[in-house]
Amino acid sequence: MTAASACPRCGIGEVLAVLRLPHVWTGARGNRIRVVSDVLLCARCDADDPLAGPVVTYFIVHGSVQPDGASDFARVLLRWVAGARPPEPDENALRAETEAWYRGEL
Repeated sequence: MTAASACPRCGIGEVLAVLRLPHVWTGARGNRIRVVSDVLLCARCDADDPLAGPVVTYFIVHGSVQPDGASDFARVLLRWVAGARPPEPDENALRAETEAWYRGEL
C-alpha cells in the first residue's frame, strides 16, 4: 500500500502511515497464531482520535517529517504506536474469502 492510497475504511481519506503490528491470536482450538496486522492512519477516519489525531495533524501541517521537526513528530508518533491495538479478526471476511477460494476466485 502506498502512502497516497485511499483508506479501506472510508474509501475517501488518504492513508498517511501504516503501522505493522505483530501480535498473537488464539485459535478456536486454543493454539496461538502469530500474525502481523496493519494499523492504518487515515487523514479522515483518525483526525479526531486522541492518539492518532496529533500524527494526522502533524502531517497536515508539515507535509512530511523534516530533521528540525523530528523530535516533535517522534513524540506524537510514539504515543500513537504505544496505544495502537490490532484489529479483531473479521469472521465474516474470513468466511467470504474461504468461500471465494473454494470457488476458485482467489
